Amino acid sequence: MKKEELEEFLIEEKFDSYEDILQYVDDEKDIESLADKIKFLKNNGLENEDIEQILTENPLFLTSNLETVKRSVNFLNSIGLKKLSQVTAMNPELLSVSDKTMSDNYKLLKLIMTEKDLTNLLKIDCEILSFNTDYLGRRLEFFIKNDLKDKIKDIILNYIEAFEDEEDEIDIEILKKFGNGNWHDF
Repeated sequence: MKKEELEEFLIEEKFDSYEDILQYVDDEKDIESLADKIKFLKNNGLENEDIEQILTENPLFLTSNLETVKRSVNFLNSIGLKKLSQVTAMNPELLSVSDKTMSDNYKLLKLIMTEKDLTNLLKIDCEILSFNTDYLGRRLEFFIKNDLKDKIKDIILNYIEAFEDEEDEIDIEILKKFGNGNWHDF
């Protein structure tokens, strides 16, 4: 597929920012791959605006192959995150994360919360699925060792930064005091 063909496709599909999208790809393989990924996402209910957001907020999407995107979408569907537009609005990076990483993270989180709680949590914030699995495991272990196992859900929903900060930057005592809706005071 040539760039002109992609342009025609984007115009036909009524992408307002087709010129911006065309700037993301140069070689024939990338052009065809992008067209295939856009068709796949549209067939899975995403609107043009959703796809444009993915392209602007997730540069790795351009280098991800169609199979990675398909496996990611299939995994998200399999765990009950079937509203792809909501998932990608929260975290467009998930379409570039391997389904293995997401699956491993999901399994880790299931060790500390029920599947129902985990599914509900991920419908609100699914960023945690994109974390490096080894890192996530070490961070969960850190919270559990510091008697925060029952607060992990609240931390993910209200203070995800605690998963990203260095351990010596995390005030364990504050995390123990807060939760259950008291995060606005944090």
